[in-house]
Amino acid sequence: MSRPSFARVRATTGSALDGRTIAATIMKQVIPGLWEIDEIGNDVHVYLWEWREGYTLIDTGYPKDAPRILDALVARHIPAHAVRRIIVTHADLDHSGGLAQLKRATQARVVCHTVEKAFLEHPLRRQPAAWLLRAPYLLTTMLPGYTLRPVTPDELVVDGQELPEGFTVVHTPGHTPGHISLLHRGKRFLIAGDALSNRNGKLRTPTRLYTPDTLNAQRSVWKLAKKYGDDFETVVFGHGPAILNNGGKRVKSLASQIFATDV
Repeated sequence: MSRPSFARVRATTGSALDGRTIAATIMKQVIPGLWEIDEIGNDVHVYLWEWREGYTLIDTGYPKDAPRILDALVARHIPAHAVRRIIVTHADLDHSGGLAQLKRATQARVVCHTVEKAFLEHPLRRQPAAWLLRAPYLLTTMLPGYTLRPVTPDELVVDGQELPEGFTVVHTPGHTPGHISLLHRGKRFLIAGDALSNRNGKLRTPTRLYTPDTLNAQRSVWKLAKKYGDDFETVVFGHGPAILNNGGKRVKSLASQIFATDV
């Protein structure tokens, strides 16, 4: 199967840059090898990891963000086929919305946790925890730029699995049943997804409005702190700025606050 060109994909989704010069929008490096594709704005963060066999995208933003992500790759002279894999931390609208378009453009293999597979294949099964938000959420998914498309993942992973990118899969359920975080021990960083957020300068558990299992979400923070807290310095999030130093200590402190015990 031939790979669709960037131009062909953008023709079906619309220009992402609205007349701006592509060269003026270069993704932001967090640490060597890890970039945040900040061209899509600050509502949600999408990351690009460079490794020996090419590049891996971690999450894909909203459906409307796919063209901007493709433009960001063009700006860094990264061809579509160089994106070998797309890892989805969880199947929320703002983290997997652009997945169908980006998979089509890159032909990358899609990776998610075994439990999250059903939500990628049947996106509307994922609902906010708060009943009052469910109808507005459904209406949102009917709007242009927010329409979810099902995707069948190519690879299913489980807790503790080692990935070719150098990541260790950390199953961190609560926000969604199959949520995963990604630990890179060699480079000492953690991609937390929505297992944690860093809003207004404060490290937090995921928002309760969209978290159906808050107890498991708290246990996932404890797991990150107790089992892996000595293995990372940098933490990046789906929401909020990165913590570049002492990230493990910060997560341990949060876990201590949650459980009122030392971890």
